[in-house]
Amino acid sequence: MSNVHKLLLTGATGFVGSALQQRIVADENYDLTIAVRKVKEQTPAVHTVKVNDLNADTDWSDALEGVDVIIHSAARVHVMDDKSADPLAEFRKVNVEGTLNLARQAVEARVKRFIFISSIKVNGEGTELGKSYTTDSKPNPIDPYGVSKYEAEQGLLKIAETTSLEVVIIRPTLVYGENVKGNFHSLMKWTYKGIPLPIGGIKQNLRSLVSVDNLVDFIITCIEHKDAKNEVFLISDDNDISTADLLEEISKGLGVKNKALNIPPKLINTAAGTLGKSSVAQRLSGSLQVDISKAKNLLGWKPKYSTSESIQKAAKSYKLNVMAPKSMTLQRPLDIMFSATGLIVASPLLIGATAIGYLDTGSPLFIQERVGKDQKPFKLIKFRTMKVTTESVASHLVDNTSITKLGKVLRKTKLDELPQLINVLKGEMSLVGPRPNLFNQKDLIEAREQMRVYDVLPGITGLAQLSGIDMSTPERLAKKDKEMIDSINLKNYFSYILNTALGKGSGDAIK
Repeated sequence: MSNVHKLLLTGATGFVGSALQQRIVADENYDLTIAVRKVKEQTPAVHTVKVNDLNADTDWSDALEGVDVIIHSAARVHVMDDKSADPLAEFRKVNVEGTLNLARQAVEARVKRFIFISSIKVNGEGTELGKSYTTDSKPNPIDPYGVSKYEAEQGLLKIAETTSLEVVIIRPTLVYGENVKGNFHSLMKWTYKGIPLPIGGIKQNLRSLVSVDNLVDFIITCIEHKDAKNEVFLISDDNDISTADLLEEISKGLGVKNKALNIPPKLINTAAGTLGKSSVAQRLSGSLQVDISKAKNLLGWKPKYSTSESIQKAAKSYKLNVMAPKSMTLQRPLDIMFSATGLIVASPLLIGATAIGYLDTGSPLFIQERVGKDQKPFKLIKFRTMKVTTESVASHLVDNTSITKLGKVLRKTKLDELPQLINVLKGEMSLVGPRPNLFNQKDLIEAREQMRVYDVLPGITGLAQLSGIDMSTPERLAKKDKEMIDSINLKNYFSYILNTALGKGSGDAIK
């Protein structure tokens, strides 16, 4: 199959879906549509379609228009422990009925291919050491989730038999990678904290894992490969690993000493059985291996990343996230309360300054794109203090003659900053934080990247402003920003706001 351009991705906000979306967006050959329950911020390279909960009644007509390939990664993976609920029935509503409903509508919309992200749980919960599941292995789903995935597979293959829809079924093993959650995340967390996990002695087992990077790469291969149609594939990194070696690789990635205890597996299994956690012990001490030769031989695919490098990459990412600057716990609630109150109390000043601004320049508000948290763009709002014809550059590069008469008053009293309370209320800024820079300030961006300044919201005021440091000295500013971020607390938060209100600091100074 060739010339595939338009894709529909479900589950785009999940772990696998997010990684897949990022990869597809970077490929100019594809036009991506994602189906979501809540439409948030639009990404130019992605079409977003709102759909209701995934079930037998979901209407996909808007999402399927012109689609060539569906990648269906949305699924229900948990059912709350409710004794009144039937777990299998709940899983079936989404994973079976919802999936087959989408497939039937895909047939009507003349979609060419349906890629279904299933689970290795369809094969079972484990293998004997040295033996592997293959695509010819008899399915043996044990838990309700695995049963629902198997039933969905069977339904999709029946649809493929009687229609032109090409079905591709992918059963990945445990998926891990950067920003992974669940048990893998817990192992990284406990190892990083130096907790002596009692599973360092589990060396005589082997488990097949798959990094999200390898899984995404295989899914991309299945979009167009002609031999993938109506086939089932088992996918892993092809580098099986024991639990003990897994902890060792995590430790290497985190840069910490592996303090795992070498307790005999039999003792772990006995203790787990006594506590009613036999299934947990099986996942830790048992083997689960898969044979991916079908993917290699039929599609010519092989994993690009080894298990060792992928585990260490995930661990390094976890460590960076732990060490990343964090906002003060009460900062956002305080920002909302003070910005809302400020806008109400200062409304006469806002109205008056706007009216005078019309007389001064004919354009009282100055709206400019700035670099926000995670380097995402946002529109900063201020009262205009310079002539309309002034070049859009950092304040320290602007000539003093560009400031209007009203602008001098606004800048001296700092009233020009008042409209930014709107940015604060919208969650684009904080009252306290690094001053947001322009995208063309490359030196400052590089310096702030190194200090992880963009991990927090930019602010109206902060330590750098009160210290008289502006954007003309990028490295010095970034260091001062980092100092403020690392030391932010309630006392400093109120101190920065109060000192700014009292007229201290230079603000965005004009040279």
